[in-house]
Amino acid sequence: MTGGKPTWPGRGGSGVEQEERVASRLSQRTQDSALVLDVDRVAARALLFDMVEGVPRFVAAAVATAGPTPEGDPAAAIPRVLRDLEEQTGRALLEGEELITPQRPNGDGIDTVYLTGLPVPPIRVAVVALGESHLARLVAAAARRTMTVVAEAARDLAGESGGLSAVAVQEWLRLADPEVVVLVGGGAGAEDWTVALDAIGDAARDGVLRQGIVIADAARQQEAAAALGTVLELSGIAPDEAAATEIAAALEGELRGAYLRRVREAEGPRLLASAAVVDRPVAVQAVAAFLNRRMGRNVVAVVSSEGTVLQAAVGGRGAALHRAEWDLSTGVRSLMQIPADQVVRWLPMRASLDEVADWILNRALRPHTALEARADRVMAAALYRELLARAMREAGLGDQPDVDLIAAGPCLVAGDPVLTLLALLDGVQPDPASGVVSIGVDLEGLMAAVGALATGDPAYAREVAEQDLLAPLASCVTITGTAPEGVLAVRGELRRPSGESTRFSVPVGSLHRLPIGEGEAGTLVLEPEPGFAVGRRAAGAPVHLEVDRDIFGGELGIIIDARGRPVTLPDDPAARVARLTAWLTDLGMPAEG
Repeated sequence: MTGGKPTWPGRGGSGVEQEERVASRLSQRTQDSALVLDVDRVAARALLFDMVEGVPRFVAAAVATAGPTPEGDPAAAIPRVLRDLEEQTGRALLEGEELITPQRPNGDGIDTVYLTGLPVPPIRVAVVALGESHLARLVAAAARRTMTVVAEAARDLAGESGGLSAVAVQEWLRLADPEVVVLVGGGAGAEDWTVALDAIGDAARDGVLRQGIVIADAARQQEAAAALGTVLELSGIAPDEAAATEIAAALEGELRGAYLRRVREAEGPRLLASAAVVDRPVAVQAVAAFLNRRMGRNVVAVVSSEGTVLQAAVGGRGAALHRAEWDLSTGVRSLMQIPADQVVRWLPMRASLDEVADWILNRALRPHTALEARADRVMAAALYRELLARAMREAGLGDQPDVDLIAAGPCLVAGDPVLTLLALLDGVQPDPASGVVSIGVDLEGLMAAVGALATGDPAYAREVAEQDLLAPLASCVTITGTAPEGVLAVRGELRRPSGESTRFSVPVGSLHRLPIGEGEAGTLVLEPEPGFAVGRRAAGAPVHLEVDRDIFGGELGIIIDARGRPVTLPDDPAARVARLTAWLTDLGMPAEG
């Protein structure tokens, strides 16, 4: 935590803190108003920020959802959302087809414009690694931190034996339809190398593949140039010329630059010419870094719109992942890769494996439809648990990470805070050393926008983040230990300043909710049973937490989580459904009538 009373980001601070920040801000002010356009195939958002009583604040947003534009031309929705923003605020932003900039003395116009999101389709990349290669894994991970959809031959063709099959590689490349291929030479023999070059050459002649990057020794690079030089724009590097991490970083920079050029070259309104383009992974990374510094917490920030971005700052290191094809709307079909039995295990009702597949396929037909039925929201939450768990693993965060702050983009399961909370807890499975993990939700969809602002004016973005970014959903206290279900794990008491107190006890495998709102004070006393601990403290050690200082309330209050880590479920279907239903009841979701 920074000095003074710690505050929840996005909910303001003390008057003294605010005055000090504003004085610092005014001494180096570079802009008053900013417009951020956050655009993808799921939604086009226009978010307006301006000075309010001397402090940068979020002012208004206009959103066009449900597939606002044809694929490849999402910018066509931008004038519409800007006109909506004009109606909301009473200020003119457009003059003809162009933005008014800089802001005029009468308040019309805008000083600075940013574009983020996924405004044009991601770059499709194929990584072909020959032989076992740590470098290939670093290269694939680097590509997945950018605006790409990555196919890995080593993963997709893992069942191949006896060397590469020309037919299998050709079919794999046909399905991946890459624009860029990264060929990593390892310990494979000459025959596999020839098979790969022939297949890549065929793909270049038949599809959209135009660029090749060869990471191999000089001899292999020459072979690639002879085979592919007339059909691909080639570049190469030998693994012994630079460290593996440097090669991966160079590829990341190359792909990030290529995507930004694609955005600039896309046809669209002339107003985009004045926008600073910030890709979504970079924007979310800026927010994760801010939360890590501001609160001194190990942070996971996740945004799901078109695709999923995960950025983390845990234990002094960063982790990042962008999966442009993983989401619950336009990319829902990709979730067919998740084994259906892993989804079914999170459903608080009996369901067949075929019903999971049918739900995904039906959702793929209507990806923008609101999830109004409870059964649909429950299925979405189950899928999101597995999606998030996979993202955590791919980002290298391991099992039960020491995460004590989860920041999530607009409600993952719209309008259902209980399912959102469970999806986040069970997807991340945080095991914080302190025993307390806070969960905040970006209700207005500001995360990428604030991150984009931070690339141009960090002080301005900091003020907005402090005041407007996150709404506290809940704080969860994790109780660790092992015992049969139903055995008492912890006793506790919530003492309020009025003198009122609430005693409770939580058995193994259960959740317990203490309704306490944002800004409310009190003292939470926890007395774990022998063999149980709050987080990674000593077993049986009592814990005193000051509410609104050590732990925060929120929409769902404070949750005592005695389910252990990892969270386990009964093998018996009836017992599993009963337990999942009990968790929903514990958190205040009424049973279906």
